[in-house]
Amino acid sequence: MIKLRQRNLTFALVMLVAIFAGCKAETPTTPSITTPGGTPSGGVTPPTNATLTLTASNTSPVVNSNVTLTATVTQNSKPVTDGTAVQFTTNFGTFTDTGTLSTIKITTNGVATAIITASSAGNALVTAAVGTASKQVTISFGAAPTTTPPTSTVPTISAVNPAIGKPAGGDTVIISGTTFTSPVRVLFQSGTTIKEGFVCGTCVTPTSITVITPAFDVPPGGSVAADIIVITQAGTAGEQRVTKSGAFTFASASLTPTLTAVLPVSGPSTGGTRITINGSGFSSNVLVTMGTGGSAGQPLSGQVQLQVLDSTFSIIHAITPEQRLIDPSLGTDAVTLRVLNVDSNKDAVLANAFRYLPKMAITTVGPTEGPFTGGTRVKIDGIGFLQPVGVVIGGIAAQVISVSGSEIVADTAAVVVTGCADVPGAISVTNTDNGDSATAGAQFTFRVPKPLIISIDNPANLGGTTNIHVHNVAPGDFPRITIGGIVVPITAVAGPDANNNTTYTVQVPANLTLNTQTCPAGGTAPITTQFDVVFTSAVTGCTDTSPKGITVNPPTTPILFVNPPAFQPFSATFVPGSAGPPIVPPSETPSPNQTISLVNNGTAPLTISAVTQTSVSGPGGCGDFSIVVPPPPITLNQCESLPVSVKYNGPAVPAPSVQDVCQLTFTTNGGNKTFLLVGSSQ
Repeated sequence: MIKLRQRNLTFALVMLVAIFAGCKAETPTTPSITTPGGTPSGGVTPPTNATLTLTASNTSPVVNSNVTLTATVTQNSKPVTDGTAVQFTTNFGTFTDTGTLSTIKITTNGVATAIITASSAGNALVTAAVGTASKQVTISFGAAPTTTPPTSTVPTISAVNPAIGKPAGGDTVIISGTTFTSPVRVLFQSGTTIKEGFVCGTCVTPTSITVITPAFDVPPGGSVAADIIVITQAGTAGEQRVTKSGAFTFASASLTPTLTAVLPVSGPSTGGTRITINGSGFSSNVLVTMGTGGSAGQPLSGQVQLQVLDSTFSIIHAITPEQRLIDPSLGTDAVTLRVLNVDSNKDAVLANAFRYLPKMAITTVGPTEGPFTGGTRVKIDGIGFLQPVGVVIGGIAAQVISVSGSEIVADTAAVVVTGCADVPGAISVTNTDNGDSATAGAQFTFRVPKPLIISIDNPANLGGTTNIHVHNVAPGDFPRITIGGIVVPITAVAGPDANNNTTYTVQVPANLTLNTQTCPAGGTAPITTQFDVVFTSAVTGCTDTSPKGITVNPPTTPILFVNPPAFQPFSATFVPGSAGPPIVPPSETPSPNQTISLVNNGTAPLTISAVTQTSVSGPGGCGDFSIVVPPPPITLNQCESLPVSVKYNGPAVPAPSVQDVCQLTFTTNGGNKTFLLVGSSQ
């Protein structure tokens, strides 16, 4: 066995898919056709003279639409062989099957289809290629059109001020709302009684109506609640109406108020609590005071007037004063509330109506950080807490677990992460009933885990699997991992372990482009190559890159390469003899030698197990050739070569216009190779 070895093979950085050269007869095993980001397909050699057309189902779609691309491939006006690979690439958007800028699809009846989409507006130049043929089409993704809803012509009523008036009418009332269009009518209805107010020609705007109330029959000392009906575009085909029930009360000037409740029942000593006073018989001109002791018809001790926001027949809204204005030594004892109808000089009091509490304050908070997924139990210490409370931690509403006057326990909620950044925010508490609130001096920070690729099992095999070990992965994360820019399938996940390390088993892409070395005798051989590995969290968007983190070995297989790919025709020269003297017999001058090298471009040894010669035609066939090749078996390592030298001697009996044809075949574990030797005598 002859074993040729080449010395000084260098360690490689990147691995390139093996390239077969020559005609179909020189490539007994067609390699898989792959591209970065695509799906390997194989078994069909791309046609060299194909005709290609490319169409799109929609060239002007909106963003996030799917567009079907159809490539039709023919050869000699017939569909190409099923399984022919068509490569689709784009400069914008992504293909739905790969999520990248490229994909490979195979033909059925000469047709291959791919689907492209885009999440933002822009122009995608899509190219489809088969062999040397290619076509392009531009897909313009546009923003989805927005439809402005038609403006509503239906009027609305939001407020009536004042909401109480004299039975005799003549009060000026402002009705607030929307879409008030002249001419306008305003009706006051109680039961079956309907009275119309007076609206002047200049008293209407799109958002307000000024109306003078009509007279209404009211029992002595009583009141009548009336609905307000607003009719817009009155008397026209576009007439619209809206009703606000019980919006206005006609009340006797001799009304006597009654008090039932005050809400909330407590507030901070600093005042400023907005309270609702419930009862009946309230006039529009009321005086509300707070103090201690007292009874109806008598002023209260330490009496202080409240700011009245609004008043209806049954509800008054007011703002509490500071506790010190009533009695600095009052403590937490309840105060008395007095309502006086100024016009009738009649009043009502409600003892123990409201209680002042210390102003809320937050003293300490802990802990002040936790995971972005929520679930951190936080203790808030302070004063003035009154159940129920609303708690905001880190700017997000938290779940309240327990409340006492000086302590709150709450659990944080999950937050939305953007930009792989921690999320800080304020910590605050609000008493739901009285509106008292406080903000802590410290903030709470939602921590976002930053993943770190700590190691990768090396080396890996092209198309095989490897393990990627990542520290600090977000809980429940299912990340996106790329090798050499190609998204890889995750086949298994283990962890996290006690050190918070998670192991991902991934499949190394079979279509990675490996580095190569040039063989001296011809062709290129793939070599071990390193690729970047990128881990991207699907939950947080955080990424980590391991530059040249994975080392990938080429497939362990022999690859037969021939340089040059074929022998050229041989030509011997016929030399006629002479009758003499002296007598010279005719002879043949052999052709020049031709040499072809068989080169192993693979990583595994290439074994030539047999060399056979078969005469095809001619007087001598293979016998008229001199073929110099060592006897098999012959083993070639990577980039080693075997020179094969051949010359044509001409026919055994010299004669012109003679042609011999011989078939020379090499049988190897990397495929068989047959050369056709054609020799002629001229």
